[in-house]
Amino acid sequence: MGKKTLCVLLAALMLCLGSGLVLAQEFVDISSQAGVADAGLGKGVAFGDINNDGLVDLYVSNKGGANHLYLNKGNGKFEDITARAGEGLDYPGLAMGSVFGDYNNDGFVDLYLATGGRYEIEANRLFRNNGDGTFTDVTEEAGVGLKAFTYGASWADYDNDGYLDLYCANYGVGAKNVLFHNNGDGTFTDVTDVAGVGDRSWSWMGVWADVNGDHYVDLYVVNGQYPVGEKNRLYINNGDGTFRDATSEAGVEDPNWGLGAAFADIDNDGDLDLFVSNYVGPNNLYLNDGKGVFTLANEKIAGTHEGWGKGPTFGDVDHDGDLDLYEGDCKLANQLYLNDGKGNFVNVADRQPQLKCETVRTKGTAFADIDNDGDLDLYVINWGAENKLYLNNQNDNNWLKVKVTGSISSRDAYGTRVEVFESGKTELKAMREIRSATGFCAQSPKVAHFGLDASRRYDVVATFPSGLQARMDNVKTGQTIELIEPATVEQRQLAKAE
Repeated sequence: MGKKTLCVLLAALMLCLGSGLVLAQEFVDISSQAGVADAGLGKGVAFGDINNDGLVDLYVSNKGGANHLYLNKGNGKFEDITARAGEGLDYPGLAMGSVFGDYNNDGFVDLYLATGGRYEIEANRLFRNNGDGTFTDVTEEAGVGLKAFTYGASWADYDNDGYLDLYCANYGVGAKNVLFHNNGDGTFTDVTDVAGVGDRSWSWMGVWADVNGDHYVDLYVVNGQYPVGEKNRLYINNGDGTFRDATSEAGVEDPNWGLGAAFADIDNDGDLDLFVSNYVGPNNLYLNDGKGVFTLANEKIAGTHEGWGKGPTFGDVDHDGDLDLYEGDCKLANQLYLNDGKGNFVNVADRQPQLKCETVRTKGTAFADIDNDGDLDLYVINWGAENKLYLNNQNDNNWLKVKVTGSISSRDAYGTRVEVFESGKTELKAMREIRSATGFCAQSPKVAHFGLDASRRYDVVATFPSGLQARMDNVKTGQTIELIEPATVEQRQLAKAE
């Protein structure tokens, strides 16, 4: 081999190593062998560890036909345990964005079903996790049997009292969204009017995120109806149990027909940016200034599709330190956008056409590490076609997963921000916020996943909704750690006083 040829080969190698885009590893379709290739009229995907064995389990909601609860067996396979897990879990009606959340702080995630009704509107249902692999319908005693066409439900502790509250995004003529306050005794109270979040638009999702960094989660509601769309709404949490409509001043009205939305820190500057999927009109990317004011930045997404958007989900699929985006498309083809580290995205789905699900109507999508090897796998809900589980073969140690557990805050600790710094330094490497529902009818596991350089060590800080922090220093990659909210008497008293 001549020197000139060798130089050309070395230059090509350096280009590949430097691009970040070429190194995204292959996703492999394992849907059938994993046992999760449900071919129903799919709508929703929810990941949660129902038995606390460290493996994420899966609930699939179908808008027609039976729902399915799949237990993760730990070998890349799932078992359908719906029939033995509890009467009513299959709900062969119309179900959409169901969601896991530990509403009673007993350490086991419960399940709320967002339903519609095949012939007439039926009540949503709450199933309590008994801790033994079974669930009990406690809807009536809890008082959350809302009889509305709820498209997406989401848990969040909006008043930071240590218990998860529940928001239902409802659609239909004159349908009002509903906020249920958790009373802490297993019951809930409708506080929609007092809180000021009873949007009567055709709503599809309500997504929670602390957009201004004040430790109170805010609420973004995605609205729309054919053909003209409706304005979405951003409700800023006042910290006193009420919200104010800050949509216009925040710059996120997005008057298209929206279906899904996801918050993520796409440029690693420590605040949560926003991506909105629109069924009619262009998808939109908004950058946060850190104070909850957003700027439209669609120029950062190359090759974006216009229309038919539905199921966005963020995750660092190639472990290069930034968040990538998978976008479910309801008509043409799904997209995988890789982030260049500065918040610029390029669609690379043509390089992995199996991810495109062409000619299939995709609904909810979610990243989850189903085999605990540290990289993010992908589950895609399809309408009238087999759902897809794609195994990520990144297979390196350039990752860190952080679990959080609340004590003063709710046990699930939704709203907690997890920050990573290079060991001994103060410059932020990356930030993730723990939340329940996101995207469109979707829920990723309750864990912060980071792509990080395995040759270095890191300091990890979790800031809980209470304002209290837990940290772990000099952490190596290639492992899962847990940060628990401090719970001394003095710290509890201080948090309550503040």
